[in-house]
This record gives sequence, C-alpha cells and structure tokens, in this order.
Amino acid sequence: LLNIEPSNHIALTNLGSIYFYKNDFYKSVNYYSRAAGLGVDNFSLYFNLGNAYAELGEFKQAMSNYIKALNMDKTNSQVYSAIGMLYQDKENFEESAIYYEKALKLENSIPDNYTNLAFVLMKLGKNLQAVKLFDNVLEMYPDNPLYILYCANANSAAGEYDRANRLFEQVINNIHNYYQAYICYGISLYEQNNIEKAIDMYNEAIMINPEITNGYILLGNLYSSLNQYENALELYNKVIEIEPANANAYILSGNTYVMLKDLRSAIASYKQAIDIDYENDELKLIYIEIVQEFIISREEKDNENAA
Repeated sequence: LLNIEPSNHIALTNLGSIYFYKNDFYKSVNYYSRAAGLGVDNFSLYFNLGNAYAELGEFKQAMSNYIKALNMDKTNSQVYSAIGMLYQDKENFEESAIYYEKALKLENSIPDNYTNLAFVLMKLGKNLQAVKLFDNVLEMYPDNPLYILYCANANSAAGEYDRANRLFEQVINNIHNYYQAYICYGISLYEQNNIEKAIDMYNEAIMINPEITNGYILLGNLYSSLNQYENALELYNKVIEIEPANANAYILSGNTYVMLKDLRSAIASYKQAIDIDYENDELKLIYIEIVQEFIISREEKDNENAA
C-alpha cells in the first residue's frame, strides 16, 4: 500500500503498531514519526509514538509525545500512567507518584492504577499508604493470588507481620507451586527473625523450580549471615552451575572465601566476576585489595618459615 501511497496515514500508523508488538522499536518510531509528519493530529498516534520512544529509553522524546497526546485528551488515564512509568524508570519516584495519582483519580476501576501507585509509594517508604491501595484492589479481586501476594509484601514492609503472614499462608495454601510466594514469604520471615521457617520457604521454592537461581542466592545469603559459610558456598556454586555467567554469584563466593580466609579462592572468584562484568570498577578495587592482602600474608608466612 505504501508503494502505491507513500503518505497513507493508516498504513504508516499500522506498520508502527506492528513493529512495536514485534519489539522492533526503531522501526516502530520510524513509521509512527512518518505518520506524525503528515500533520494529522491523532491522540493514539502521539501516545503510541511516546510508548515506542519510552521502550528505547528516550525520555525527552517520549515525554514530548505524551504531552502532545495530553493536549488532545486531558482525561485519558493511560497517558498519565505512561508518564508515571517514565519517571519510575528514571527512579524519580516522587514525580512518578504524582502522575499515577492523576491516573487513579481519572479511572478507579483499573487495578494497575492502584498497584502502580502502591509500588512507587513503597519505594518512597510510604508502606501503609501502599497497603490501603492494595486493599482496594483486593476488594475488587479478593481471590486473585497475585494481588494477595502484593498486599502481603506491602504489609510486611509496613511491619504488619501478622496480617502479612496470614496473606502469605493464604497464597501458598491455595497454590502449592507458587514459586514467588515462597520467596517473598521467606524474605519476610527472615526480617521477622524466623530463620528456620525462612529456610523452609526458600527450600520449597528451590524444589518447585530448581532452575531459578534467586532462591539459592537468598538462602546462601541467609546462611552467610549465620556464619555458615560452607553451606553458603554450596548454594552459590549451584548458581554458577546453572548460570555460568552470573557475576553476582562469583562475587558472593569471593566474599565468602574472604570470610573463610581462603584468599587464593577469593581471588579466583573475583577474577571470574571481573571477566564477566569488566565495567565494574568497584569490584576491581576489591580484587586489588584482596590480591595485596594475599601477597602480604604470603610474605609474612615466608618470613615465619625463614625464621
């Protein structure tokens, strides 16, 4: 169609949408921009062009197109949500909350409008306010396990552990293989200093899906906090076995070897991490410090042997 009519607005717009859903955002921007260049003001076009720029991480261009869309329809909650997400991606949570609040005021029957604002409020430390928003969602969908889990996490973050535990139990009792529920419950229990039950939750998660590595890492960190370094190492090595390019696992192993005073193994682990994450300057400094400490310890040992 474009070969026949290069300026066909519908064809350009639809191709922009097709490439957006194919995750080819550069081509999406190209077609949307060509459609916008025809001078036809269209809310959906500017909104979709903003979305494509947002996916590319182009904040200014995304915001410019969202503002154009808002100038055409100031009552559309989707645009305010999109701008809120844009600021959230920039970790400007205060500004993000403002736009999410506007979206919620315009449309209070969409669960995402509550949950988006709640997550940002949790980032701002306003956990009790987040709990109220999640409660609103639960009133609409009382049996939805995801929303129950959200509410449990918010209650836990607010220190409302009794209610959090009841909600966690409700989820795992209804869905026995809900990996993320066991992980979140484990984190909450650790914060409550209920160590044994936290270990049980992490082990349950690992049994449900042994190929996901964050369960091993969380359990390893728990054992490390208890000074049970051999147990921690076993779990970090399991992560490396599953994900050989997981730099964080090598770093955690290196830290654990340091605590065990096995500097040679620590150096080897840090070196592996640097090979994977070469841009990590902080890690390089740690590596240099441990190498220097190792050299000094070897020199001291040599002097002792000589004496």
